[in-house]
Amino acid sequence: MKVQIDCVPCQVKQCLATARKLTDDEKLISKTLKEGLNIAAAFETHENVFSLYYAMQQNVKKINPDSDPYKEFKKKFNEICLNIAPDLSKIAYDSKDIFETALIISLAGNAIDVMQGNVLNEKYLKQSVKNSFNQSLRKDNISLLKENIINARKILFIGDNAGEIVFDRIFIEILKDKILKSSDSDKITYSVRGGPTLNDSTLTDALMIGMDKVVKVVTTGIDLPAAYLPLCSKEFNEEYNSSDLVISKGQGNFEALFSERKNIFFLLKLKCETFLKFFDGRYELGEVVVEHAKI
Repeated sequence: MKVQIDCVPCQVKQCLATARKLTDDEKLISKTLKEGLNIAAAFETHENVFSLYYAMQQNVKKINPDSDPYKEFKKKFNEICLNIAPDLSKIAYDSKDIFETALIISLAGNAIDVMQGNVLNEKYLKQSVKNSFNQSLRKDNISLLKENIINARKILFIGDNAGEIVFDRIFIEILKDKILKSSDSDKITYSVRGGPTLNDSTLTDALMIGMDKVVKVVTTGIDLPAAYLPLCSKEFNEEYNSSDLVISKGQGNFEALFSERKNIFFLLKLKCETFLKFFDGRYELGEVVVEHAKI
């Protein structure tokens, strides 16, 4: 997708925030920001926002190529989500519609705006989940998603953030336990990012929260906060192409895949006004949605 003008200042802001997580050296931060501004100023030379972001990210990584600036943040987020996971699982198992409740829990993970400066603690996370239960979702799309999950031969579930991955695990565990036949329990593959990028989940997060004990886990093969297929690994693209159902979490994956001619369900919270136009006015900023790609 062509770079949206409103995305450019966000990229600069993220460049500065990430640089500050990597060093306290103001001269080095200033140098990184200046180069980031040069990259941003040339945004029209980039084919899409992923090309722009990758250039910005590589600029920041010059500070410390091997560092994950959000490592401790993601670890703490995972730990808090793991602490509340048993309570969330119980809510789902005790509900009248276990599929819809488990789906809302998974969606709640994407709705948690910890990157927007909110306090990261159990109280805030529980309130975010509670808020998700109060939002209305399109019942027809929920039913259609359930039908597709049951009937699919192979499912690729493309994850998004750390912490959120715990909520996805709950959803997948319930799918395997209550929705799918025992013979179909191994048809789901879960994907994380191929390397550190913002607060997105990587293989380290998947192993930490035990996703590998639930389903097969693969990576996109690229340290980019989206499954942008031209930059993903051959192995990931093979998983993608061989799956007859893709479940995509978050705005980044939506932006990367919305124009694909494939059976995809997008699960995300609309956190940015730029994305509203893709839904033809059906939603408002802040809504949590389940959308089926038009094949």
